[in-house]
Amino acid sequence: MLQRLCILPVGSYEQHGPHMPPTVDAEVAQFVAREVVKKVGGRELPPIYYTCSEEHRDFPQTISVRCKSFIPYLEELLRSAAEKCGVVVVVVGHGGVWEAVKLVADQLNYEQGPRLLAVNIWSVVKARDHAGTDETSIYLAAGGSLTGELIEVCEGDVSLFGKTRVSSFSKTGVVGCLKPSEVSAERGREMLEKIVNFVVKKIEEFTALRTY
Repeated sequence: MLQRLCILPVGSYEQHGPHMPPTVDAEVAQFVAREVVKKVGGRELPPIYYTCSEEHRDFPQTISVRCKSFIPYLEELLRSAAEKCGVVVVVVGHGGVWEAVKLVADQLNYEQGPRLLAVNIWSVVKARDHAGTDETSIYLAAGGSLTGELIEVCEGDVSLFGKTRVSSFSKTGVVGCLKPSEVSAERGREMLEKIVNFVVKKIEEFTALRTY
């Protein structure tokens, strides 16, 4: 579709329960970016791992930066990427950094014209959990490997995100329910396919606007 299209996966380095690595969000975003490139062409850029995950800071698997520090870094990165690419698509796999990414992308588009498209994959599929049945299935479908045993646990609710630290309502880091009997890569593939198709559609719509 575009010869000068770059896809930038943005994730996090945060706890994902006792059974998954802290790179889950980045790995899923990277998988989506790779599948999108197969469909529309372009170039996949290396992912950003360390972003805003302050809500998970009490867990030892989390390494985070404050959003007020991340935003100027991201702005410089996207300015540079926009110089080299006709369009930069930012695939956001971590909900906690979405508003920061959208803010920067919108501001740069106001300044430079439409060159940056930010897509939040969690706006496409409404996962019922963090590190639970849904996210674990998606991670396995993206080719991820578990780092611990699957245990049945239900703690807290995803509606509590953004209101207080995760450690205040989850001891394991799982938010919502993790039910091993319901976890499957096949289930995750259905959600990933929906995400990839959505991103492709957004790119088509975005690039069509640039022709006017």
